[in-house]
Amino acid sequence: MRQQFKVLGVRRFNDTVEGTKHDFTKIVVETPFNDSDDKAGFDAVHINFGKSDNFDKLKNLPFPVQAELDIEMTTSGFVCRGFYPSKETAQSKAA
Repeated sequence: MRQQFKVLGVRRFNDTVEGTKHDFTKIVVETPFNDSDDKAGFDAVHINFGKSDNFDKLKNLPFPVQAELDIEMTTSGFVCRGFYPSKETAQSKAA
């Protein structure tokens, strides 16, 4: 499903921890809290975006940015399959 998000940032990790290889990029998006008596406002959610080399595609964006993300729900959580910055973001980067 394609959905609009405010993307706060992006991070990557590519290393071995306790003998296990980890190689990923995560997109950090703003999401509203659900209706609740003990929460108000927004939180940040991390969405998987493939391997660490995807970080280089996004690192120079002027965060925070509006973007459409193709999101897939998997057994291990949400995964981003496509990242499309808003037209305003693409124009400001070109300037």
